[in-house]
Amino acid sequence: MTKTSYWSRNFILILIGNALLFMVYNMQVPVLPLFGKQLGLSPAQIGVFVGAIMFAALVTRLFVPWFSGKFSKKVLLVGGILGYLLASIGYPLLGSFGLLVLLRLFNGLGHGITTTYFATSAADELPVNKIGEGMGYFGIGTMVTASLAPLLALAIVQQFSFTAFFMTCIGILFLALLTILGTTKSTAPDAAAKPTNRAPVFDRQFIPQCSLVFILGVLMSGVMTFTPIYAQAQHLTAISWFFFVAAIAGVVIRPIVGRSFDQRGPRLVLLISTVLLTVGMVMIALISSNWLLVVAGVFYGVADGAIYPTLQAWVFKVTTLENRDTATGMFLNSYDLGMGLGAVILGWLVEGLQYQGMFFVLALVGLVYIGLALRLSKRVSL
Repeated sequence: MTKTSYWSRNFILILIGNALLFMVYNMQVPVLPLFGKQLGLSPAQIGVFVGAIMFAALVTRLFVPWFSGKFSKKVLLVGGILGYLLASIGYPLLGSFGLLVLLRLFNGLGHGITTTYFATSAADELPVNKIGEGMGYFGIGTMVTASLAPLLALAIVQQFSFTAFFMTCIGILFLALLTILGTTKSTAPDAAAKPTNRAPVFDRQFIPQCSLVFILGVLMSGVMTFTPIYAQAQHLTAISWFFFVAAIAGVVIRPIVGRSFDQRGPRLVLLISTVLLTVGMVMIALISSNWLLVVAGVFYGVADGAIYPTLQAWVFKVTTLENRDTATGMFLNSYDLGMGLGAVILGWLVEGLQYQGMFFVLALVGLVYIGLALRLSKRVSL
């Protein structure tokens, strides 16, 4: 039976659950570097601490074919959220660098599972001709909560404590768990029901999308990990507004991007958004006032809100239903590898070039990114 609408009970609950999970993730983005700094960690150590989640998520997704053959998506999502929850409980209880990294790796197990199966569960509810638009709206749920996350997170830390912050994260994760428990069995064919003939963990047809999302991950890791500390060093107070306007810009752009993708493919979206991303990196490097920081957030938010869902929809469009879990795992692994390596390498760069120099390096990477995006999307036929 052909679906005519994707606004089903399952799709809405999955959207909400994913949004709540990513609210916690985006609350931790500006706070964990400050948490690490308070504990006395160096910039390089902060990079390892923050980036460790991505390496664990990457390794976890290598087992996606096995997971999909053994468990339903609902069971996997519940397990992943519980992993996230237990890690969040442990953060305020551990103070040494080594233990924090181990805990962050454990957090990455839950992150790897949830990000894979939230996306594929949502895609299972979408008609093929609405993949771009549907995933755009799916992403809006993430962006809406992400817009509130920095404001809420930094306010809690400033007015109360880091412990209160982590308690808030725990409460939100409980709500995410309840939404998934409320879903029913999907009417779409479940790839997990076909444990044989699984697709390989690596598939060459996804190299263009994975290459682009890897570089995006490197760029995003620099912004999310080091902008809060850089702004603090510049005596700026609008870092929460930077993330807020970035998220709002991402919310506004996603439906437009989704429709453009469904009608024209990824090329035009990638051209415009990679240019905006590069401009945003230059602006962050040059920040000298709160208003400039906020404007940079708009450029960053539009680019992030356009590039990631476009590449994700591109993957879903060219893969088969049976291989969707594996394709998603490869795509997300590429992003998280970029995020993880980016946080570590850029942490080292900060120690040699300072924060401004590191952001100028990211701007140069952005220039290369424009050309690569145009080249890889040159002959796309959807």
